[in-house]
Amino acid sequence: MEENKNLVKEHRRLRRVLMTLIEGHAYVVFKTNKGVVEDVLFQGVDTRMFETMWIGMLIDELPRVTPMICGVCSATHHVASVKAVDQVKAVEPPEDAKRIRYMINYGIHLNNQALHPLVFGLPDFLPADIDKRSVLQLARVSPELVKAGMRIVELGFKIVEVFGGRDIHPINGIAGGVTRKPSSSDIDRIKSLVEKHRGDLRIFVDGAIKMMEEAKAKIETYKPGYSYMMAIAGPNNSYNIVDGRVKIIDAKTGAEVAEFSDRSTEYLEHIQEYTVPYSYIRMVTTKWRANAPKTGAINVGALARANIVKSYGSETADELRDKAFEEWGKPLTHPLMATYMRLVETVALYDIISEELKKPLGDKLRNEPQRETGEEVGIIEAPRGTLIHHYRAENTKTTFINIITPTAINAAAIEADLGQFFKDKNIDSMSDKELYMHAVSIVRSYDPCMACATHAMDPSLRSSIAIVIADNNWKPKRIIKPGGA
Repeated sequence: MEENKNLVKEHRRLRRVLMTLIEGHAYVVFKTNKGVVEDVLFQGVDTRMFETMWIGMLIDELPRVTPMICGVCSATHHVASVKAVDQVKAVEPPEDAKRIRYMINYGIHLNNQALHPLVFGLPDFLPADIDKRSVLQLARVSPELVKAGMRIVELGFKIVEVFGGRDIHPINGIAGGVTRKPSSSDIDRIKSLVEKHRGDLRIFVDGAIKMMEEAKAKIETYKPGYSYMMAIAGPNNSYNIVDGRVKIIDAKTGAEVAEFSDRSTEYLEHIQEYTVPYSYIRMVTTKWRANAPKTGAINVGALARANIVKSYGSETADELRDKAFEEWGKPLTHPLMATYMRLVETVALYDIISEELKKPLGDKLRNEPQRETGEEVGIIEAPRGTLIHHYRAENTKTTFINIITPTAINAAAIEADLGQFFKDKNIDSMSDKELYMHAVSIVRSYDPCMACATHAMDPSLRSSIAIVIADNNWKPKRIIKPGGA
């Protein structure tokens, strides 16, 4: 206990330098011995308390309040939450209500899968002679790409607003269905915008992929350290980000090693959370590697979906994905290729949304719940990967809540990838800039959402990379400033 207190105390002293281009606050900590890296840790530094705060709340309120976890992917939390509430209350929504919920999730996926490359991913692929990398620098190099990409980002938000009631923190989903369907004029407006921005989609995706193709050497620099990949897939492994079966595959062979329901506590038989003394993130491992959890690290997100899904239902997206398989092999596991697969999904989502908008919506929007007591789960795909909402209620009031976010699942994979690259390297020979750029390139590829993973309580906390001496109670030896400057 005293050792853990000292560890936490030392970590607090290290929170002093901002790491750019991630959402929220985190550390990358290097444990070294005579300059040689023995271990690399990914540390969430904030305090996670939301689940406890919601105990005792009416379960019908959860789809409204759980999106407040985060403003980036709040719509996905809304859809996952209402799906879990459906299971607790033993009600299956009408098909048209499901389609509206799908559109909410499609919209936020379109938004996020365009936003990450623009703001977090593509700046890492700028030419090496560009020092301070950001979306502003990207805009100077490729102004049309950035303008086109931002129009796709905005379109995603507009879809969420029309189908979810609000563009951030949507409210349309309720137990058994939705409260309303969009007006025909709103749907026509979205149809018009989708057609209007098809040219922007091409400019954005073609330009971004070209940047990545020119940075092949950088992509090849980083190898996967994680062991598994996980995602939801529909019938015949079709692309489905709301309903299906959860699949886990071996990252080396691509062989399926586990499958479970997206709407029951069955997930507990296959994956397991565990705590570490240096982070407020509850890490996740495969159940069969529980005795050595780091060996069970799981990658979730666009890269995992690309390997698990047989077809996106979009010929163009399938061709882009298959082109990457031909170039890099399958399963495709290079961490930085996650940015490429986000671009592939942007194309797929655009086509799916376009087709869905052509189908009329009926008026049957809700079925009546059958009970007020139960314990169930809703699992869907967030832009960053598999999202789990697990609820228990007694007489309408929640008695247990557990939310496992994609970043929480990916945290161990991030550590594994960092370890794969840095372990046994003597980093005393690296400049601060070189060390920083290697570390953040790996971390950024996961698009970590620290608000979702740790639930921040102290806005004064910042992020950094620190090097510590392994045999000296984590005493800081070297702290890397933003950009390695």
